[in-house]
Amino acid sequence: MSIEKHILIVDDELEIRKIIQEILKDEGYSTSTASSAKEARAEVKNKKPDLVFLDIWMPEEDGISLLKDWTNQPETDFPVIMISGHATIETAIEATKLGAKDFVEKPVSIEKLLASAQEFLAQSIIGEDIFSHLVQNTPAFKKTLDEINLLVKQNNIFVLQAEEGTEKAAWVRALYLSQYSDMGELQKIQFSGEERVENEEIAALYKALENGNNSLVYIENIHKLSETEKSNIREGLMTSSKKSKAKIFIGISAKEETAFINQEGFTELNIPPLRASLKEIAQILDDAVKFFVEKDGQGYRRFSLAAQNMLSKYQWPGNLRQLVDLVQSLLSRRDKEIVNVDEIQEIITLQGPGGNILIENNILSLSMKEAKKLFERAYLTRQLELVGGKISELSRRVDMERTNLYRKLQSLDIEYKKKKKTTS
Repeated sequence: MSIEKHILIVDDELEIRKIIQEILKDEGYSTSTASSAKEARAEVKNKKPDLVFLDIWMPEEDGISLLKDWTNQPETDFPVIMISGHATIETAIEATKLGAKDFVEKPVSIEKLLASAQEFLAQSIIGEDIFSHLVQNTPAFKKTLDEINLLVKQNNIFVLQAEEGTEKAAWVRALYLSQYSDMGELQKIQFSGEERVENEEIAALYKALENGNNSLVYIENIHKLSETEKSNIREGLMTSSKKSKAKIFIGISAKEETAFINQEGFTELNIPPLRASLKEIAQILDDAVKFFVEKDGQGYRRFSLAAQNMLSKYQWPGNLRQLVDLVQSLLSRRDKEIVNVDEIQEIITLQGPGGNILIENNILSLSMKEAKKLFERAYLTRQLELVGGKISELSRRVDMERTNLYRKLQSLDIEYKKKKKTTS
């Protein structure tokens, strides 16, 4: 049985509490709610949460006052994410000084909400994050990590370039866990690209740099900023690096702009893709399985020799993220101990050519009917690719009568080649 993380939602608006609670429950989290600071204190006393979503503006006592109270008590050392529809830069800075980890704007974005929850719950227990765990324990990755650490001792600002799915943040976290956890803290600044919160995010960045002696600051999605802001931040980073001992990492992907790479004073770091470590795939898979077995109570499964050989030759277009998704999918099937080739082929089929599940990230915001249609279209499109467009083979593969299959393909607007009738 999985070990549930418990999240407390504090907001005076009933609808907001309900929405956030439903989203988090759908993701498998345990939740409790409070409509005021008084109720929040009672909930914390009853059960200490792993994470708190805290509204800033509440009657009687606001969220900042409650956060200040919690900051002064060692027993309330859980991460807090602020919620607000009208937060000013001054309020954001004050909350950051008091220890708030992030902000979620109203109306609540499902994607932002879940990303924040996953990030700070992963950081709540040192070594719990699966990606940084694999980076630290895979020989090829560890060798690269050691090389990066040598460069980090010589320089202050780094541009971390890697393919999608390589989990750049995990590399920074692995470096922090191995070298810096006793000296400072790891801080992550993620730009959303939304104008209404851009000033708050930039203010949070400079605050992190100001307080960042002997710590690591990881910056993500900098490509979403305007050209003017990018230029300002480049200058700001250079200035800050001369005053602060913080190590600054800027994560970019191969698809994003590379302007920061050529900036004087910025050191380029390239993270290798997973296909560069094919000889170690079998060990990485087993390490990932053992991690989930130990942390989440999952049942152990081992890969057959044929499955290991198959995955050791696979090119892993989705990199480490794809491998972890694959392992989690396999562990959810508990009917057999041994993982076979057919199971793997089925999951890779759904992951598609890019190594990602062919389903939109915002699926929780869709109705059941819309989500079902989205899945069916992704599933049949990929299956059709695998059979080379042959409807007869597709019919056998998905176990659907051919006439009904044609109708389904037409209703989902999936293109397919019809056989032309021959005339005698």
